Amino acid sequence: MQRCLVIVALLATAVLFTSCANLRPESFLSHFTLDEPSVEDFEVCASAGCRSVSRLGYSPSEWESIEAIFSPPPVNAAEERERVRIAIAAMETIIGAQNGTSADHARNQRKGATGPQLDCIAEAANTTVGLLLLQKESLLRFHTASYPAHRGFFQLRLPHNSATLSENSSGERYAMDSWFFANGEKPACVPVKTWKAGYSPQEPD
Repeated sequence: MQRCLVIVALLATAVLFTSCANLRPESFLSHFTLDEPSVEDFEVCASAGCRSVSRLGYSPSEWESIEAIFSPPPVNAAEERERVRIAIAAMETIIGAQNGTSADHARNQRKGATGPQLDCIAEAANTTVGLLLLQKESLLRFHTASYPAHRGFFQLRLPHNSATLSENSSGERYAMDSWFFANGEKPACVPVKTWKAGYSPQEPD
């Protein structure tokens, strides 16, 4: 009986994460009571597991610096993904200065530093906030912000999460993973299928 319950639980988990691609990214934020963001008023995780939250806003000049990253507009999806990487890094830098997460290190490494350290849950949520802002401000032409991806049991790996983007023309989802790098560094961006297979930018393919 106990074995049957375990199997049912595993199957339910598989269904949940299989269906994630069909969920709105805002529903991921709602798990942590993060409001739908606007440029002047948004919430981000300020600790591992999103146990603490910061309510912030971009000043006009700060947001203009983000908009400038997309001028002139990208001419294709690949170029847009690179601009998004630059924008997410710039957004992290601004946010880090405002809420004290500027000392966030790559992965979960502290290296003797003080201040909040974000885990993959917090990073996935914060990057999703950034992607939604880019989308709402019409800076994304070739992509749509999508529900974060998860890998773990079914890939025989430790659980991990990442924000994602969907390419409009092909429907392919791309992981936009900030957890691998320190605050203000460009996130990794690879197809979700590659990411789920265990992608790590610090390891050989």
